[in-house]
Amino acid sequence: SDIDLLFLYGWKVTPYVESVAEKVLYTLWDAGLQVGHATRGITESIRLANKDTKVKTSLIDARYLCGDHVLYGEFEKAVEQQLLRKNEERYIREKLEEHRQRQERYGESVYLLEPDVKEGGGGLRDIHTALWTAKVRHKIKNLDGLVDQGVIQAKDLAELKAAEDFLWRVRNELHFGSGKHQDQLTFEEQERVSGALGFEGERRLKGVEVFMRAYYLHASRVSRLTALILHRLTEHPGAHGRRYGVGRKIREGVHVSKNYLWISDPAILTSHPENLISVFSEIQKHKVGISEETRELIREQLGLIDEKFRRSGAANLPFFDVLKWKERVYETLLEMHRCGVLGAFIPEFGRLLCMVLHDLYHIYTVDQHSLRLVMELERLRAGFFRESLPLLTQLAREVEKIEILYLGLLFHDIGKGYGGGHSEIGSEMARNIARRMRLNVDDTAQLEFLVRHHLLMAHIAFRRDLEDEKTILDFARTMGNVSNLKMLYLLTYADMRAVGPQVWNNWKAALLEDLYLQSLRILESQEKGEFQREDRWSQCRRIQARLRRRLAGKYGAEKLQRFLESMPDRYFFATPEDEMPSHFELMGQFSGESFVSSVRHFPERDCSEMVICAEDRPGLFARITGVFAASGLDILNARITTSSDGLILDVFRISHAGRPEVVMDPRKWERVRILLEKVLTGAVDVARVVEESGRPSLFKRRGPKVPTAIQIDNEASDDFTVVEVYTQDRIGVLFTITYGMHQLGISIHLAKISTNVDQVADVFYVTDEQGGKIRDRQRLEMIRQTLYQSLVSEEVEEIPA
Repeated sequence: SDIDLLFLYGWKVTPYVESVAEKVLYTLWDAGLQVGHATRGITESIRLANKDTKVKTSLIDARYLCGDHVLYGEFEKAVEQQLLRKNEERYIREKLEEHRQRQERYGESVYLLEPDVKEGGGGLRDIHTALWTAKVRHKIKNLDGLVDQGVIQAKDLAELKAAEDFLWRVRNELHFGSGKHQDQLTFEEQERVSGALGFEGERRLKGVEVFMRAYYLHASRVSRLTALILHRLTEHPGAHGRRYGVGRKIREGVHVSKNYLWISDPAILTSHPENLISVFSEIQKHKVGISEETRELIREQLGLIDEKFRRSGAANLPFFDVLKWKERVYETLLEMHRCGVLGAFIPEFGRLLCMVLHDLYHIYTVDQHSLRLVMELERLRAGFFRESLPLLTQLAREVEKIEILYLGLLFHDIGKGYGGGHSEIGSEMARNIARRMRLNVDDTAQLEFLVRHHLLMAHIAFRRDLEDEKTILDFARTMGNVSNLKMLYLLTYADMRAVGPQVWNNWKAALLEDLYLQSLRILESQEKGEFQREDRWSQCRRIQARLRRRLAGKYGAEKLQRFLESMPDRYFFATPEDEMPSHFELMGQFSGESFVSSVRHFPERDCSEMVICAEDRPGLFARITGVFAASGLDILNARITTSSDGLILDVFRISHAGRPEVVMDPRKWERVRILLEKVLTGAVDVARVVEESGRPSLFKRRGPKVPTAIQIDNEASDDFTVVEVYTQDRIGVLFTITYGMHQLGISIHLAKISTNVDQVADVFYVTDEQGGKIRDRQRLEMIRQTLYQSLVSEEVEEIPA
């Protein structure tokens, strides 16, 4: 960090003063320190400070190092009399404006993924701003003076000092370890600093996650306490009544004035502790905030919230009033959380405070993420997305037991941090909370269901074949009824929206809606007693008959019959019927060339589609994925069909990835076709093309390393073995996987590709050489080990930024 020195002289600059300053500065410079310096008298220093806020702040913050004590005493007296008492209000206004601008520049939230320890929300500069303002307002010398002046209490001071000490240790380690002036706690530095400061893992939390939780806890305390200090320093002194005005009396001991609720009689909390909950219901209904004094008063009385309180109807009734109210549910719950009431009332939620998941995917702490689910559902109910998401908006507004859904949102991640499956652990915790809150049996069961299965709908929609009847039937069976399905659909939506930007997109929205509608039809028909499962042979013949009628007259019956007989039955189950005619036409165009293809675009789904027909050959699918990788195109899914005539029909859905104008450019697809022609004819080597297509960006954010894992499931599908691959995202990773499967003699029939920021989650429906499931345990383990080793050995280190 920079060092700023003031060489203070009493009367005038002498050769001795210049000699001392020169020797000190050269010594410090030789030590490699960055030193700002000035040589001035007291009069000149005061004159400059009264003109320049930065100079004024530096003098207010000045500390004696060495030299003439008498001269320093004169300097302190001049600062107090000629600086601190002059232009007091203007200085405070300027400091508050600097504070506001800094929040805009660095982000107001203390929960940023890579926070700035000095300038960010809850950082050291917040403490400095509060102290500078207090020095001007009350002429104190240090933080201890805040207690002497009655601005904060001794326990608040202890918290603030502990947080300041922690932040200084982090900042010093950042500078020492990096060898430079670095204040941003990047992912890379988080891991290094946590180790250097001695943080170790606890339960199933990594050491770096324990460290970052400590950081966010300290930063949140700094943010809360400095906001309180600045509020009390900038408001005119006086009692509640004078500060807020007499205001409007809501009930005995509670008033509203100037858009704030304040408790005028603290005794209402000790005599009736349920007021610790009911005041939040009142700020919600009266559309007001809560005063800083009332906020602190509530925090002082959190000890009143004990087990008896949590089980009492007097406390639970106003809490459920908050959940059932038509608006400001998120705002109110967030205020309860800030005051410590939510965590005290529901300790299982309180333990999520500042809990960190150390990855690039989750940009909020677990508690903040859970609260944001409530915000996303509330925005949906308010009609923010009525045009783009009409079905979800309608469902959100139709929910009868909205309070149970809100609880499901709050509790969905409540089992994190214990190890094992957090959904199962969380569902048991939710059941215990429901009983404590006196929910009936049906509401308790539904809340438990939502928490237990909160990951299921996204898993099925994004990683399973939605054209597989078994998949849909199994999912519908798990849902049990339409109400559970609707609530889980809404929870899944809110969960994805609350994780971070770019997680929700039109492609994922379409998959989830497809799964919802298919499951809804089954559940509704079951409830009416009308559901009958059709056998696969009859279903296939019925689809073929419809296709024959649709194409009759346009094509010769013999040609159409050859197509129907050559395509495997699973093609007719897995392919939307409106796509079959174009596939028939494309395959009819093939006459021995390297391939034929068609491209169409779906901007409403954020994707494009390329269909390729070619003669089947070993490694063909891997070569095609390599061409897409080299062309900078991201595959969302791919469906592969092999006809009895030896032709393949590959249908690829390509993500627009936020750049539809690039992906839908006809010139882009012409370049893809040219490269594909070269690869399939052997003119170029696909592996080399992928390797040369790009390198990891110098500017790409470096996150924690994503572990590689291979999972194999033989129960999800009647016809296929399902292989799931999780690994670090990097150029050509899909080519590595598919080429590895080709070498293992595996046939890929469906691929569902997804990337969560820096983690690849690819799912493949595969068969052996004979087209059947791979059942041999030894071979399955060999496949898993081979794919794992190819991915681990192929990982490359990114170039440091």
